[in-house]
Amino acid sequence: MAASSLAQTAIAFLIDLAERGEIDPWDVKVIDVMDRFLTSLHDQAEALAQQGRTPYEANLSESGQAFLYASMLVLLKADAMVRSETAEPDEVEEELFWPEEALATVPLPRNLERHLHRRAVAAPPKRRRVTLEELIQQLEAMAEVMADHQPRSRMRRAKPQAKRQAVRAIAQLAHQENLSEIAAALEQFLDAYWDTLDDDHPCWLDFEELIQAWPNFQPEELKSAHPFATEAEALTHERVGVFWGLLFLSAQSKVELSQQAFYQDLRVRNLNRSPLSAEEAGLEPFILPD
Repeated sequence: MAASSLAQTAIAFLIDLAERGEIDPWDVKVIDVMDRFLTSLHDQAEALAQQGRTPYEANLSESGQAFLYASMLVLLKADAMVRSETAEPDEVEEELFWPEEALATVPLPRNLERHLHRRAVAAPPKRRRVTLEELIQQLEAMAEVMADHQPRSRMRRAKPQAKRQAVRAIAQLAHQENLSEIAAALEQFLDAYWDTLDDDHPCWLDFEELIQAWPNFQPEELKSAHPFATEAEALTHERVGVFWGLLFLSAQSKVELSQQAFYQDLRVRNLNRSPLSAEEAGLEPFILPD
């Protein structure tokens, strides 16, 4: 049910109650009226259910809109009552105050507590009545606002990959899944490669240089473990596998990884063949006690 039709139904319901004398058009109890209206919606839902229909969603929508109308009407009524309240000046009896010049000559009476009286409390706030005409006008205004309101467009979620594509992605991500085998092959490669280097060769090896030399030392069982569609795809996954293996060796303190800044060249050092000195490791010299 649209907002305008629900408002029209509520207005017709109010007019019917007023014609039957069940509500005072000049003093409408908003909460009582909305409670009756919700009861009527419940009765309509039961009648439709007996006919074999399932009005659950429609009844839920109408009840929600009715609660929204009721809360807004109560808020408007409360706001009108607050704005209509005016602070009444306290009536002060002049005879209760003594002139300043007479204060020094007038003695205090005995039993002063008997002469003290509690001031009267402030008058209760005036109760503003809500007429039937005002209630109908507010319902029509709210229905117009809700009709003009455009619902937010739902954000489209990315469609999940097909099952076959997901399985393929997982298989490619976990290619050469035995990380210990990759790490062991890398360790043998680094030891053999370091033995071929000259003494004046720097202690660090660029990652790109390692990738270029790795196929010559890579075991055959790792080469044929997972075929790829293109050479570029195979190279990309090979780089990831080598990097994982280096991280595994770094956790075992067998290699040292260095990078001067983010997204810069990565360098590798074989600690088995070229261990770090105390200065490079940032350790202070320590003398063992006798």
